[in-house]
Amino acid sequence: MKDKWGKLTAVLEKMLIMYQAIFELCLQKREVLVQRNVPGLETIMKQEENLCFEVTRLDKIRKSIIKELAAIYGITDTKIALSELVQMADQEEIGNLKNVEQELASILFKIAEVNDVNKQLVEQGLLIVNYSLNLLAQSAVGPTYHPNEKASFSPPNKSLFDSKA
Repeated sequence: MKDKWGKLTAVLEKMLIMYQAIFELCLQKREVLVQRNVPGLETIMKQEENLCFEVTRLDKIRKSIIKELAAIYGITDTKIALSELVQMADQEEIGNLKNVEQELASILFKIAEVNDVNKQLVEQGLLIVNYSLNLLAQSAVGPTYHPNEKASFSPPNKSLFDSKA
């Protein structure tokens, strides 16, 4: 029994390490977004994806251990919460699990805060890109009124890039 609680604590600690790494990447992502470094953003996103796969794998293990513990204690509820199950553990195990739970809650809160700021940075970047695209599109549109209606308007042959450079 103690072995199962130890395994659960170990899995939660590994998840905590993964979430701390995700938090660090979120902070790096903020810097990359401010610098508008697209290759750097792609690299960070790949690293985040790998960490998320690992968190998903660990979460499956966590759920399986919780089911095993629930079965040991005769709990048939398939969606038992960890906080309910923890009440049946020894005092030492409860202390370890509560500490890990508090640290997980704290890091998840921090990740959510940083992701909100990152979301705002991405939205601002998209607004700037849309504004620039609209300006470029309007420069190719002719006048809406022309004194000689039969005269055709041909937009100037402008290139987006300076070919002399």
